[in-house]
Amino acid sequence: MRILTRIIIISNLFALSRGQTGEDPNNSPIHVLSTIEKYSPTLTDNVSFNPAWVKDLKLVLPCKDIPVPKRGARLPNAPRDYRSGTHRGIDFFANWGTPIRAVADGKVVRADRGFEEVPAQFREELLHVSAEIGHTPSDIFNSVLLGRAVFVDHGLDLIKGFRVITIYAHLSSINDSIKPGTMLKRGELMGFSGNTGTKDSALGTKAGAHLHWEMILQKNNQEIFLGKGMGYEKLYNLLTELFLNEQTPINKKGG
Repeated sequence: MRILTRIIIISNLFALSRGQTGEDPNNSPIHVLSTIEKYSPTLTDNVSFNPAWVKDLKLVLPCKDIPVPKRGARLPNAPRDYRSGTHRGIDFFANWGTPIRAVADGKVVRADRGFEEVPAQFREELLHVSAEIGHTPSDIFNSVLLGRAVFVDHGLDLIKGFRVITIYAHLSSINDSIKPGTMLKRGELMGFSGNTGTKDSALGTKAGAHLHWEMILQKNNQEIFLGKGMGYEKLYNLLTELFLNEQTPINKKGG
């Protein structure tokens, strides 16, 4: 009962906090990620990622010339004990203000230009709730911990049989032209790296800037993150093969 009461109080505070941003709820990440395409019921709740799904896929790096990090803590599947969660993406070592670009053609479904950092104490209370209930709730993860983010829908053709989205999080700024419905070409600039959504940002500093990038495969009731369940060595090799080492100029758009 104590935990339930605490969750209700924190959830109400969270709703009031987000209500002050004036952001359209239909453009929220929770709304976006709840619209999952339906396919034949073949997946289980604990399905892992199959490398064969992406054997022919090639993406550009979201931060040009910044490779996949070698540290396991910055790759998918790394534990995040402070929130009783699991890291679902790649943390690229991108200094503050590094250009961020789309890894493949797609359509913007969320552009978080209106994101407002929550107070540091409020953020800690939300993380404490996560620890008490044993996992990171989607509202806390998507609306607080990702910070200023862009979600891109790559449709049903990038990886056969799945709807694919990519997430670019902790951005310091997003170009004015990047809005829901904006079409992006591979390599097109969308914004710049930062540290929004992190403890450092909540404390008012620019420390710890990086790009948190995710790829999510959606099918039936599943959202399978890239590399889910893979061991470190196979995962690292997969990720380094997945991204092209190219020198293609960034196609800039917006300001």
